[in-house]
Amino acid sequence: SRVVSVREFRIDDLEAAGRFCEAARAGDPSVEPFSQRLGVIATGSRAALELWRVAEDEQGVLHGIAFAALRDSADRPVFEFYCAVDPSLRRQDLGRALSEPALTSGAVLRARVRDDGKAGSAFLRSLGFVETGAQLMLHWNGQKRIEAVPMPALRIRHGSAKDQALVERLSSEAWKGAPDTFASRADEIAQLFGEEGRVVLIAESEGRAMGYLSGVQLGRTLGIEELAVLPEFRRMGIGRALVAQALSREQGAVLSVGESNKPARALYKSLGFTQTARRLIFEKRA
Repeated sequence: SRVVSVREFRIDDLEAAGRFCEAARAGDPSVEPFSQRLGVIATGSRAALELWRVAEDEQGVLHGIAFAALRDSADRPVFEFYCAVDPSLRRQDLGRALSEPALTSGAVLRARVRDDGKAGSAFLRSLGFVETGAQLMLHWNGQKRIEAVPMPALRIRHGSAKDQALVERLSSEAWKGAPDTFASRADEIAQLFGEEGRVVLIAESEGRAMGYLSGVQLGRTLGIEELAVLPEFRRMGIGRALVAQALSREQGAVLSVGESNKPARALYKSLGFTQTARRLIFEKRA
């Protein structure tokens, strides 16, 4: 039988960790597809590497990983938390051992799992997590082209690095009073202008910014990360115009939206997006 031990994560584990994550998802589709972004997370300013752990056998093969990334909150630190274990080694407390540093950190932990991932939900509950909400995963297949409402005074332009402060303000003001899962952190916004394949569109009229859209290019599919419109400019077709512009040359798009965010869900439904999955949100408080 394999002897597997838990140790601290090292940056040179990234390649092996990515392979493990892909293999874990191939064996269990409910595992979150974070392998593609693992390198960005691990080397970014919000990575809490002291909480990262991997499970390794005698041959150096990885069989599990747990990691956390800081998510700002107004009154307390919140960490996005992920854990994946080789299915053949589950029910052996390996997941708990991997998670121990995060569980004892004193921070609020937030995790997501597909609603059909019964094992993942049971695991989180066993660690003391409580279900707090849900996200819907939506897909646009490109067959229904999106037409924007004509707005002669509206200008949509591509953002650049000089717009970083502007985008930070738009995100903050658009989501003021909303759960902190919505607004983007300053370092995340900085990445929008520092990574290849990023898309940033800004809607403005008469020199005043009204909203923005950010996304990441996934081949001919656009992953929409944030669509934010200032409260005083909502229900005017600005969100629709931003999405129409962003998808004008795309063959598909994917995004997630809070299940409780009914206005956004109605918008995306009207644009031809359909639901492909539902993810439960869990939290564990200190």
